[in-house]
Amino acid sequence: MQVRKTDKIRFVSFGLAVLAGAWILMYIIGCYSSRTAEEEDEVAIVLDWNKFLLVAEMHTEGYRGPVASRAYGYIGLAAYEASLPGLAGEFQSFSSHIDGLVLPVAPPQHQFDLRTSLNACYSAILGKFFLTAPEPTRRELSRLSEKWDVLISGKIDSTTMHLSQAFGREVANAVYIWSSTDSLGFRANHHNYDRTYVPPVGDGKWVASTDFPMPPLLPYWGKVRPFVIEASDYLAKPLPEYSTQTNQSYYVQALEIISLSKPLSAENQWIAEFWDDDHPGLTFTPPGHWLAITNQVIEKEHPSIEKTMETYLKVGFALGDAMIACWYSKYTYTLERPETYIQKHIDPSWRPFSPSPSFPSYPSGHSMMGAAAAEVLSSLYGANYKMTDKSLLGRVDFAVKPRNFNSFDQMAKENALSRILLGVHWRMDAEEGLRIGALIGKQVSQLEIENKLTE
Repeated sequence: MQVRKTDKIRFVSFGLAVLAGAWILMYIIGCYSSRTAEEEDEVAIVLDWNKFLLVAEMHTEGYRGPVASRAYGYIGLAAYEASLPGLAGEFQSFSSHIDGLVLPVAPPQHQFDLRTSLNACYSAILGKFFLTAPEPTRRELSRLSEKWDVLISGKIDSTTMHLSQAFGREVANAVYIWSSTDSLGFRANHHNYDRTYVPPVGDGKWVASTDFPMPPLLPYWGKVRPFVIEASDYLAKPLPEYSTQTNQSYYVQALEIISLSKPLSAENQWIAEFWDDDHPGLTFTPPGHWLAITNQVIEKEHPSIEKTMETYLKVGFALGDAMIACWYSKYTYTLERPETYIQKHIDPSWRPFSPSPSFPSYPSGHSMMGAAAAEVLSSLYGANYKMTDKSLLGRVDFAVKPRNFNSFDQMAKENALSRILLGVHWRMDAEEGLRIGALIGKQVSQLEIENKLTE
């Protein structure tokens, strides 16, 4: 049988492709296998504790979105500082840039174990932030800490373990003490709702839902100390002039919400429920969803410990600062929820798919913190990062199927859309939240934590 020249070319091309694929696979396997057991443990410890963090915030009274996001920032900072002596490269401590943050001196390099320091730091600082967690959660914290201590103890000498544990705990204590100097944010989970706050009165101004009346949530959160930004630099754009005219912005946006809700399509209901993380005790918080996404990225990519610490540090800062900036705008404009407008001017019997939260509408917190986190994750893992978000997989009390995404930006925009579909936000809330959140994420992403030497 005669073999044509084109067939030979195809055969050779196929063979080369197979060889190239095999080489790439061997390279990837080699990268993973070249890591020591110690390096594997380091990332595993960080991931374990951040998974536990979601459990702790879900079950601890008072951990609403702003409170949880603030905790992420401080916990991420403490863990970063506790790992600093063991990171490869010239990573910088924040102690020289933050007034009032006094950190302990690290043990000698030959007597420092990064895993032990991290485990001790996470255990100590989560124990402080979640002091009022229910007993089962606190038992789980102790179990996790003991698990890693036992696994590590047989691999290092007792002096190194003692010194590293002490350093991790002292870092956690130092960061927690610094967090306490922010009086508005410190232990805010004990006083979420402010019955003394008197919101401004007038057309278009926020009032509590008639069906679920609650005092305003954290009306002074916009004055909480941020990590990277100045909240006043990210004030939302002025609102359009309030109007009930049928051809004006408010009325048109209200009709959009009504039309989408009658009824929600199966796809839109899936989107709405997938991002609806406002159910204390049942789900983690809205920023918690982005921590869950971050955990999945770390689990999938298994980056170096240096990149892992940078990821959690910057995601925590972005979420914390986005929520502060959002609340700054919310209580500057105190815009009513669509529910109030629709019931007053269009249809008194209309109800949102999910109850409206007890704070002003503009801009959307989901949109802002989602865009901020997405910007940070995109800068670290690529603008076209594909993943299946399985944040709610395995939940029986709040079962929602995983969703596939082609980028973090796509996730952020769908998150923003979900608030319109639920009927709790105007489109302008979502769009402005996305805009400001992306700006905050960019500023946090540009935070230089490593001195990169140039030749």
